[in-house]
Amino acid sequence: MIPPTHPNQADIGALSGKVAVITGGSKGIGKAIAFGLAAAGAKVVLAARTPAPLEQVAAGLREGGAEALAVPTDVTDAAAVRGLVQKTLDVYQRLDILINNAGIGRFGTVADFTPSDWDAVLNSNLKAIYLCTQSALSPMLAQGGGQIINVLSIAAKVPFAASSAYCAAKAGALAFTKVLAGEVRQQNIRVTAILPGSVHTPFWDDIPQHPDFEQMLKPDHVADTVVSVCQQPSGMVTEEIVVMPPLGIL
Repeated sequence: MIPPTHPNQADIGALSGKVAVITGGSKGIGKAIAFGLAAAGAKVVLAARTPAPLEQVAAGLREGGAEALAVPTDVTDAAAVRGLVQKTLDVYQRLDILINNAGIGRFGTVADFTPSDWDAVLNSNLKAIYLCTQSALSPMLAQGGGQIINVLSIAAKVPFAASSAYCAAKAGALAFTKVLAGEVRQQNIRVTAILPGSVHTPFWDDIPQHPDFEQMLKPDHVADTVVSVCQQPSGMVTEEIVVMPPLGIL
């Protein structure tokens, strides 16, 4: 079994037999979550648009002794998402955990922001969560339970200048998460929103103005939070977690 990605990661094997689908699994937070869940014993299905880096992550997981499957997927496309879930069921016959993590950021003032950029941000950060969740619910309901974790952003609650589409998408995704939690709690499906502050990931590569990378959270910090939520006893649910750098909003 592969080692934990972080020293305080929870028990090895605690998620043995669970099958987890992770969107945006080829880099950054998604990659860290994949290694964290695999270290805890889960079988991991990775989804992202670009095949090569996705397969590299899956190969690294397999080299460490984990079961991992790479499924190149555009999570903004309904047919592609259905294919992702079906492939998961074909290989592992179940789907226990869905981590909605994929998303992009494009920034600019409302006056200058283009409709195409608006659509791209809303599709990747909000529509994709709806599509992946709806497709995953069918097998979860059939098997009598499951867990959905939406990795969002503190931007769901805190407005930032030149971030109208991103903040709107994240706020909408948080509202979606809360509605979903209310709809499926009686069916033994636990739903959690995780709202990180600034995390040092490739998300910032094309953003010239950014906080100090050294002061940001690391992807492992968010991954540890996700693994911890997945390992909570079945008699409880954590509905929302805010995870911030020690210095707060940077």
